[in-house]
Amino acid sequence: MAQSIKQLHAQIQVMPSDVVKAIVLSWLNLSNANLSDLERLIAEIAEENEGYQWGEIDTANQFHPLSEEQSIASSLSVLEDYQTSKIGVSGDRVKEWADSLRSDRFG
Repeated sequence: MAQSIKQLHAQIQVMPSDVVKAIVLSWLNLSNANLSDLERLIAEIAEENEGYQWGEIDTANQFHPLSEEQSIASSLSVLEDYQTSKIGVSGDRVKEWADSLRSDRFG
């Protein structure tokens, strides 16, 4: 097996739960389900979804991968903070920022 169990665990941890479920169901349907088959399925899905990963960026602009569940929990925490404090960014400012991402200056 090319990858360690630890590496497979890390890959699975950041995948959306519905993707993990599809991989496991496909793996279980194989007549000779073994870890090599599971590794192959994970690699196929990872290749299809290359570049997409749940995560957050810290104040030093470093990306930290999160599982789907961790990302949801973080979002709910931020929503709860907003509902308590009512401090946030207006929709107009968010739209202005999003529109700036389409700018020609990015090539």
